[in-house]
Formats: sequence, structure tokens, C-alpha cells
Amino acid sequence: MVARTSPGLLGLSQGRGRVDGLETVAALFGHGLWPWQSQAGRMGLARRGDRWRYAVVVVSVPRQSGKTRFDFLVCVDRCLNQPGAQVWYTAQSRTDAALRFRELVRLLRASPLVEDRHRGEIGSGDFRVRSGIGDEEVAFSNGSQLRIFAPAEDSLHGSVTDLVVVDEARFFDAHRGDGLMAAALPTQATRDGQVWITSTAGDADSGFLLRQLEIARASLTNSGHVGLCEWGIGDDTASGDLLATVWKCHPAAGQPGGPRREALAVAADQMPAAQFAHEYGNLWRTAGDARVLSGDAWAAIQDDRPLPDGRPVFAADVPLDRGESPIVACVDGVAELVDTVPAVGVAPRLLELVDRWDPYAVVVDAAGPAGTVADKLRPVCDRLVVSTTRDIAAACAMFYDAVAARTVRVRPSLVLSQSAADARKRQVGQSWVWSRVDGGSPIVAMSLAFWGWDRARTIAANQQQWVAF
Repeated sequence: MVARTSPGLLGLSQGRGRVDGLETVAALFGHGLWPWQSQAGRMGLARRGDRWRYAVVVVSVPRQSGKTRFDFLVCVDRCLNQPGAQVWYTAQSRTDAALRFRELVRLLRASPLVEDRHRGEIGSGDFRVRSGIGDEEVAFSNGSQLRIFAPAEDSLHGSVTDLVVVDEARFFDAHRGDGLMAAALPTQATRDGQVWITSTAGDADSGFLLRQLEIARASLTNSGHVGLCEWGIGDDTASGDLLATVWKCHPAAGQPGGPRREALAVAADQMPAAQFAHEYGNLWRTAGDARVLSGDAWAAIQDDRPLPDGRPVFAADVPLDRGESPIVACVDGVAELVDTVPAVGVAPRLLELVDRWDPYAVVVDAAGPAGTVADKLRPVCDRLVVSTTRDIAAACAMFYDAVAARTVRVRPSLVLSQSAADARKRQVGQSWVWSRVDGGSPIVAMSLAFWGWDRARTIAANQQQWVAF
């Protein structure tokens, strides 16, 4: 029973003052730093003379550790405390980065810094938000700017940067990751800059993250330029001790707002041991860990092109913990993640989308956690289609077959790819549906959107009317 943590995290007193800045930003967002976040901040923000101790910082933690929130803290801290800082953030795709950008903006606008919510400005660190597609930016009055970018080699060409944050690096193979570093590092040649790479453990396709971890581990022993914070269980953990070991080694376990032991126990019962160890123990997947949806097939259906013209079908689902809930659109067999919002915001967001896009239908599984969404929409949305148990089983099977046959296309999204990688079946009578345990809601919403589009196409071809209910 071995915990996998980084050596040398303690004793870096040089980083204390910088961590104070992280703590201030965390308080503005309504919570304190968790111990692992404080340790990672002390390491990553340590100084050597007049420069950062580490030019590259690698942070690897399990799911549900508050990793993306920590990325936000690092970005905003840099903007507020370094006038004129140029900060850039990316994820698996630009779409995912844009979704995270919206989440950050919600946190900023809900913080006590906001003086005038109508103008979106704050007091001591005045900021303005630009949210146009392709032009997302938070501009601070001290000259700092926080932007998102597509994870491509030419995305930062001509820019100078002080901080580049790469979230969920496990979704980059070695080639894409090399291109990303080739894009980021030259922009800091004349600056005191950093690249932060954050992620949960990956698999055989995560060549970029694996190499960065190897470089960072070697750097720890030779005082190199790459810093590392890593939490997780060891490869030799016995399956019988798995839950206890994960609870002991998970850096957010027992923290306010962190994963509850009861929730981990449910996940341990419902998930294969290898998947549980990967998700919550930050253990790398091996080639023998079976996926329900083929990784090759999933890669083959990724399509960067915009959604085709036409009326969409929207579908939404709500996770068991009623947290960030996915809304997916499907047009002409192409699915796209439109937004993720808290469960309480799903119905209002769907009504906005209906008003703007005139969809064929809005599909919700009222028998699941999204039942409250259906209840709110029934009196006010004539496009609502409430799927039955038979419908959702058909939708899951239809989407599974479409992925295998490559007859569906999906716009790249970290949220959707992660859900597809983790997808597991749950038996329902003589049929099955996707399990919502630990991240299943996006695949449910995707399946319902694809099923809804296929049904709408059939009804339109027969010149019938889809009667919502």
C-alpha cells in the first residue's frame, strides 16, 4: 500500500509570499486552499533570485481534486499580482477551453470584488470580459490579460506570454504535445515565464504527459528546471485495500467540498477496479484496461468543422451529484457540447437555446436526475420530449452502434472524450443504458441528442409532426 507523492514539496519557503496571493484569490472565489493546492503553489511559485525557480510545472492529481479550479487560481493570481501579465489557458480543444473560460467568468462575477454587476467591473482589480467566440478575454485594469487558445502549434505565433496553462494534458499524444510546447516556450524567451501542465493520469496514448512526468521526476533529483507535484496510489496497491488506499492518498478526500468517503465507496462498488484506481487513485491505465467505446473508433469520429446548417436537437442530462450538467446539440448526425451549467441552470439555459435556435426538440430523461429539469420545462417549452426508459435504452444502443460504424461525428471536447473513455453499461431489464456513476452524464446527453436527431429526421421525412410531451 504505497502513496505516490512528490518529494521536496516542503521547505520551499521562497514560495510563501506567492501562496498568499493564491489564498487571497481562493477566498474571493468563496473557499480556501486545500492542502495539496497550497503545497503545489509553494513549489510552482517558488523564486530563485529574480526569476521563477521552475520554468515548467507539472501537476498530476486524481479526478475530483479541484485541479481546474486550481488552474483558475494560478491564472488570476498572476494577472492581479503581475501588472501587464499575458496569461493563456488551453485544454484538449478550444471548445473545452471556452467552456472553462465561462466557468471562470462566473466565479469572477460572483466574487465580492464585483462592484457593478451590470458592467461586469470590479474594484481594486477592475476587469472587463469579452466573450465573443474567438475573442474570449478577461482584461484587467493593470494591463494584464487572460485569454484562451486552441492547442495547436501555430496558436501563439507572434505572442509573448508570462504564463501558459495546459489543462488535461493526458489527452495529448507526443506529437501534439511537442507542438504545443514548441508554440509556448518561444513566447517566453524574453520574459520570466512559466508553463503549467496539469492533468489526471493518462493511458498508452498520453505520450506528452508521460514524457513531461519523466522529465519532471528526473529534474527533482538533479535540481533541474521542471517542478513536479504528483499525488496518487502506487502500482503495487492490492485490490482488497483499494478503497482505503485511495481515500488515504486522494489529496482532496475529507476536505470541505471534496469527495465524500460514501461517494467513493459507491464508485468502488460500481466501477471496475482498474477504472476506480485510474479515476480516483491517479493510476495510469494499462493496455489491458478495456473501454466500452473503442478509443480508435472515438478518435475516428472527431470532427473539427462547425455544426452543419439546420435545426438542431438539444439534449441535457444531470449527474448524480447535481453538479456541472451537459447540454449537447446534434445537427445532421454531428454532435457538439454546447455548455455545462449547474443543475439548477439547465432549464433556463435550454430556454435560451430554444429561443435562439428554434430546435426540433429538447430531449430530457425525466426518469433520471434530470426529472426536475423536465418538470420546469413542461409548462413553458413546447419542444420538450421526455424520453421513456425504452427510449433511453434505444438511444444508448443507437449511439454505441453509430460510434462503432463511424456514422456519427463529434466535435472535439474534453468533457465528451472523458465521458466516452469512462463510459460503462448499466443493465436495465433485458437492455442497458450508460451508467451515470462518475462522469456518465455527457455520454447520456450525447446519446439522447443523436437519438432525437435521428427521430426528428424520420418524422420530417414522413411529413409528420413530432408531438412533444
